[in-house]
Amino acid sequence: MGGVKYWEDLAEAPVRRFGPLVFSGALLDQLLDLMGEKHPVHDSDSFAHGTDRRQRIVPGGFIHSITSGWVVQHGSPAAIVGMRRMSWDFVRPLYPDTPFWFTTHTDRAAEIDDRLGLIETTRRVLDDNNRTYAIGRMSVVLLRRTARPAAVTGRNH
Repeated sequence: MGGVKYWEDLAEAPVRRFGPLVFSGALLDQLLDLMGEKHPVHDSDSFAHGTDRRQRIVPGGFIHSITSGWVVQHGSPAAIVGMRRMSWDFVRPLYPDTPFWFTTHTDRAAEIDDRLGLIETTRRVLDDNNRTYAIGRMSVVLLRRTARPAAVTGRNH
């Protein structure tokens, strides 16, 4: 795993591609139980068939979580101190046990001050033919590599 990525590392980074990943049916069952996410399209193949799906589908929030976690676990964690916003468009269903890839592209970077910077990214979740499952747009605040420690206030008694 690489070192922590700071604002400067991501401000003009090339498109990053990751994968393949597989969201297994067993992991889906475990997370559905843990989170209580029991909507039938995620939990029941027979219900999903009635909605013109081949089988149950992976919830969108889980797609965000596994792609973000994969970057941290297999790539490099980023020095994120806060998320401004996040939105996802789910173009077509992702089924359990289906390999997928994802890319992350820096759309815009802006300095906030000498300690922080803003990065806006687009994440695309793709199949092996580069057809899109989902598109996520995120805006996050990161530490800058040149960040100076915050001033300590108060007195020693």
